[in-house]
Amino acid sequence: MGYTPAMDPVTHIVSGALAGRLARDGMGTRAAYGLCVLAAWLPDIDNFVGLGPEAYLRHHRGITHSLLGIVVQAVLLAAAFRLFGRAFTPLKTFALALALLAGHLWLDVITSFGTQLLAPFSDARLAWGGVFIIDPVMTLGALALLVLSLRRSARGAAGRRLAAAGLALLVAYPLACHGVRAVVTAATARALAPHGWDRSFDISPDALSPFFWKLTVRDGERLLVGHVTALTAPGDPLELESHTAADPLLLERLGQRSSMFATWAWFARFPVVQAQELPGAQDGRTRLRFLDARFLPTSPVLRPLAGRRETPFAITAVLAPDGALERVLYAGHSHPLRPPGS
Repeated sequence: MGYTPAMDPVTHIVSGALAGRLARDGMGTRAAYGLCVLAAWLPDIDNFVGLGPEAYLRHHRGITHSLLGIVVQAVLLAAAFRLFGRAFTPLKTFALALALLAGHLWLDVITSFGTQLLAPFSDARLAWGGVFIIDPVMTLGALALLVLSLRRSARGAAGRRLAAAGLALLVAYPLACHGVRAVVTAATARALAPHGWDRSFDISPDALSPFFWKLTVRDGERLLVGHVTALTAPGDPLELESHTAADPLLLERLGQRSSMFATWAWFARFPVVQAQELPGAQDGRTRLRFLDARFLPTSPVLRPLAGRRETPFAITAVLAPDGALERVLYAGHSHPLRPPGS
């Protein structure tokens, strides 16, 4: 699939360790680290339960990442850690676990992937889009404060202050990035106004945001994708690549034949399509490759690293000469034509 589209696990684990540094003194046991780190990571257990390609798209950042889901997980953690001694009183353990689980949701929803906070009542994928999937400034900054808080010279109040500063960074930094995004959005709207695109564009984080941002413009049957920076002025030229926007009716028709394709169409936010020739095919078959423009590399930092690697979450439909769907290719596998709900 290219990469795991969650906030990187290092950041989640660091957030738990920072909280553990504070909880250790309050609870009087080093086992508090175990509770905090486990709670900070636990929603990502959906990466390790054997989800197939379609189930992964549908359920990753689903019920384990929902508001209801974290309450259930907090109850389970409170019950499990009660076995570790009297320090883990049920109410205190539940509250601490719930706070760390909620922190996990925060660190995911600030990216643009989408998190089903309201599952199972709604499958809406909510995203704030202020921070890229991997943000070295935030992660390394929090990690540095954790290391400093654990040094012998930072025992007691000094260590707690450093740990608290690390947790504050994980909240304040995304808020600051979102402020930068608002400024970039306003400047981009002015730059796009002469083209009539100022009401049909999206700004999302790219590698090394808050400096680089991905710009996606809807222009009829085209989707224009490029990048802007925090220093882009309204008069600066914009370099945008043109892609063919996927026809919603075509997506619906293909989804009626293939559950895998219907799930992909639900997942994709900016679907684009590329017509491809099948090597050696002389019988009229065609291949349509669909991408989600959210995962197209645009920043000067990410594009050279991407090289010829497959764009994450690409899906291919093979059509018979009469236009009927014949095969669906995703994640290196051919998927059976099974209508949704069958």
